[in-house]
Amino acid sequence: MAALARWCLRRRAIVIVLWLAAFAGVAAAAAVTGSAYSNDYDIPGTDSSKVSALVERRLPDRAGDSDTIVWHTADGAGSVRAPGVERRMTAALRQVADLPGVASVTGPYGAGDTGRLGGSGGLGEAGDNGRISADGHTAYATVVFREPAADLGEAEVRRVLDTVRSAASGAKGLQVEMGGAGAGLTERTGPAHLSEAIGVGVAAVVLFLAFGSLAATLLPIATALIGVGTAYAAIGLLGHAMTIADFAPMLGMLIGLGVGIDYALFIVTRHRKGLRRGLSVEQAAQRAVATSGRAVVFAGATVCLALLGMLVLRLSFLNGVAVAAALTVALTVAASLTLLPALLGLIGMRALNRRERGRLAERGPEAAASQGLCARWALYVERRPKLLGAVAAALIAVLALPTFSLHLGTSDQGNGSSASTTRRAYDLLAEGFGPGFNGPLTLIGSMDGADDRMAFTQLPETLRTIHGVASVTAADLGGGGDTGVITVVPTTAPQSRDTSDLVGRLRAEVLPRAEEGSSLRVYVGGLTAGYDDFAAVIVSKLPLFVGVVVALGCVLLLLAFRSIGIPIKAAVMNVAAVASSFGVVVAI
Repeated sequence: MAALARWCLRRRAIVIVLWLAAFAGVAAAAAVTGSAYSNDYDIPGTDSSKVSALVERRLPDRAGDSDTIVWHTADGAGSVRAPGVERRMTAALRQVADLPGVASVTGPYGAGDTGRLGGSGGLGEAGDNGRISADGHTAYATVVFREPAADLGEAEVRRVLDTVRSAASGAKGLQVEMGGAGAGLTERTGPAHLSEAIGVGVAAVVLFLAFGSLAATLLPIATALIGVGTAYAAIGLLGHAMTIADFAPMLGMLIGLGVGIDYALFIVTRHRKGLRRGLSVEQAAQRAVATSGRAVVFAGATVCLALLGMLVLRLSFLNGVAVAAALTVALTVAASLTLLPALLGLIGMRALNRRERGRLAERGPEAAASQGLCARWALYVERRPKLLGAVAAALIAVLALPTFSLHLGTSDQGNGSSASTTRRAYDLLAEGFGPGFNGPLTLIGSMDGADDRMAFTQLPETLRTIHGVASVTAADLGGGGDTGVITVVPTTAPQSRDTSDLVGRLRAEVLPRAEEGSSLRVYVGGLTAGYDDFAAVIVSKLPLFVGVVVALGCVLLLLAFRSIGIPIKAAVMNVAAVASSFGVVVAI
């Protein structure tokens, strides 16, 4: 480590130029080749995955994503059935049906009471089809796109949104909103990576308050940005060689900035301490890298092992995430060990602030004895290890208790800003049609004969008697008669545990009985079902994941410290800390 630091210090100009050239070269290559990220988070073998596969294979006209256009009339503004409202919205929906990228539009009314509008004005079902709320103040239409939302252009969806919103122009008391994955594309506003820039700015303020030196403040940030920036561009190139999820670069950047600033801070702090004790710039930098740098290597290796532990989950889209994040950490460690010493040599004594340099010139080197609040706290803990250890263990146990109530899932558009059109559409639908309307369950039946078709068409009658079911559509047979679709609207919201319980009951109790004595196979898909399937797979593999990461971490610490007690202590302490942090999250 000391030899590496010495080489980087003496050839600091070369080291800095090499890092900048690597960053510029990789960034240029990534810009030329473009990105090839994946948004396929399918988990083969689950019910929700089978639903997606059957729809794509046997019902291709339903494979595109669909959005919901919602309109609402305020109290005193009449019903959505009022001639003026119907005329405005029918005209707008017909315009939407003719827009590029739109496969069909199905609404509550249209010319001749037809509900389905296509580019050719195709006929559909008569009446409002339940698309108008009981109070008559809310209605909705379904827009089916020709492609999944991830493949749609924002401009295409925005044209749909602008078209339907124009219907409300000049109409007092009429509100029009749009929800769905497509509409979400129109809400990606604000500068790219603004949140990361704010975080780096806050870190700079904290570092300046701690160091009092602008040069010392900028070193950890510059080192982290160069390392993370190079890795970010490299992940874009890596996407052409393996499957990289579209959120992997963001995850890598968040982890990389955190550990990059942290690791550089270790070394800079030790370097500054060496300068205050009278060491030369080169001696202080070498000693900092030889001591703190060694800790950085093992810390970075531990993080990489934890990230690569995701490989044992055997989920294809997580493999790329693990590799991308580990690559980011590895490059930040490399920057801390090579670029940072070169920068320390470049700024010289300016790593200390003016007051510290003046005190060093006036009073000479400071004593090597530890001082300050942290040192006093360490001595206090050493004198009372059993008492404080017991108090800490009890506190961690209390904080960890809520972890047993953990309910895994994910957010949806109901968690968005109240100013967004998707959130307003979500709320209007929940108010007008019930909270479960935003997360309907899709039942797909795979049938082999007439008996199966009859059993499937009778299934809605059984489903309507199930507790937690608000409404059930009639069985829709398509795909040449071998595939059927039933939509079930729960009484509870998509993120509710009750909705998850309903999915479990349908799969374990209702649907198996419905297919007894036949070859009928019915699978449950939809928003909540997909989240539940993902959570179930993750939870089932979590013990293996934790075991592998803890075991590899123990091996690494065993090699570093030649001690059995330290790895065991670290493993127990980390598991306890993770459990308590999850407990706090669950409680909140």
